[in-house]
Amino acid sequence: MGLIMVGLGGASYREEYVTSVQGQLFLDGAPFRFGGLNVWNAATDFSESARFCGDPSNLDVDASSFGPGVQVVRTWFFQRLATTSDGRRDWSGLDGIVAAARRHRLKIIAVLGNQWADCEGYPSAEAGYKTDAWYRAGYRDAPPPGQPATYREWVREVAERYRHDPTIMIWQLVNEPEPGASLGGACPPSAAGLLRNFTADVGGLLHAVDPYHLVSVGTAGSGQCGAVDREWEALHRLPVVDVAEYHDYAVEELPGDRWNGLAARLRQAAALGKPLIVGEMGVRADRVGGVDERGAVIGRKIAAQERAGVAGVLLWSWRGGSAGGSGASGYEIGPGDPALKYLDLASN
Repeated sequence: MGLIMVGLGGASYREEYVTSVQGQLFLDGAPFRFGGLNVWNAATDFSESARFCGDPSNLDVDASSFGPGVQVVRTWFFQRLATTSDGRRDWSGLDGIVAAARRHRLKIIAVLGNQWADCEGYPSAEAGYKTDAWYRAGYRDAPPPGQPATYREWVREVAERYRHDPTIMIWQLVNEPEPGASLGGACPPSAAGLLRNFTADVGGLLHAVDPYHLVSVGTAGSGQCGAVDREWEALHRLPVVDVAEYHDYAVEELPGDRWNGLAARLRQAAALGKPLIVGEMGVRADRVGGVDERGAVIGRKIAAQERAGVAGVLLWSWRGGSAGGSGASGYEIGPGDPALKYLDLASN
């Protein structure tokens, strides 16, 4: 099934893409700083094409509860979510969330693969962990279980399908990449080089197939294997990388140490002339005394990070009202959560 796009010609259409210029994001010719949510399971439903990836989330329904501070959603665009149980390609789930986001004037950060086994069809956490061997050759040579294409082939497929749709904001290579020897194992000496080579290859492929959308690596940013200290800077110096990323699960406003903390990453990104987004900001409600207190903590964090130069913040993670809404003991953020009002601080 092909996408039918209407009215996508001319300069005004090109301005609908988010771009990066000298360390700043732009949309419609103006600086763009955003608030957003991780709706990682937006493509999950009860059909055979989207199995074992969390409770369903209906973006069309949920978007009405996000509030005005949400301009961007980050979600999984894994091959598993476009593959039927018998290994055939089925775009209905991903097409559906792109259409829903367009209707609600949301941009999408589309995550193309996962460092972890979740939502990718592997039988165990150990089997699904992307090792140094995967970053060396596996991403080109070995399709995931029950799926018709290698990771690299999938990247080409999905970029070709959506390259003319400005609803997509960023292609993200992998959620939290780290080329370790095994889950919980050692970090090989070759890890940084492997991650750079992988990024140069896949990022280069994306830009060749789709010259319109931005690319990010997807790093957690706090010193993971292959991106420790200045390794992170060398990785993001690659010309195929347009946007840097950090994941923040601390209560502190600017978390981390002087080598791998958020302040260090902001300095490195500024020196490279590339914007940095906080792709995941999560605070457990039970860690700070409840959802009201969590909202206040998140508000202080967003304000401090905006002052420090963060280009956008996405909270982890949305859970619709039908699935339980905000969690009293976890990270879940649902309709009416006090944290949502603070996303206005992250946006223009």
